[in-house]
Amino acid sequence: MLDVYGTSCPPPRQRWTRVARSDGRSTGPAARRPSGFLSPALTATALAAVMLHLLANLASYLASADAASAVTVLLGMAAVLVTLLPFTLLCARRAGEALRRDA
Repeated sequence: MLDVYGTSCPPPRQRWTRVARSDGRSTGPAARRPSGFLSPALTATALAAVMLHLLANLASYLASADAASAVTVLLGMAAVLVTLLPFTLLCARRAGEALRRDA
């Protein structure tokens, strides 16, 4: 394979990672696991953790808030959900599709 400058470069890495089975062998299609699952799954987990942290932090302000402050906090919570929830669901769906496709 040639890169932009016309020199040879190593072939792209394989999409599959081999995992050793219980009997110690690592060959065959049953021993393969998709590597495309890990990144979306970790991203969805991180986004869910950030969202939970922000919502809990905003909820802590509700205890000593008057009516106007409570509305502001609730609007902040809605903004967090509207901003982060679609990306979290997208990453979770991509991880599920990768797991179903390559399982």
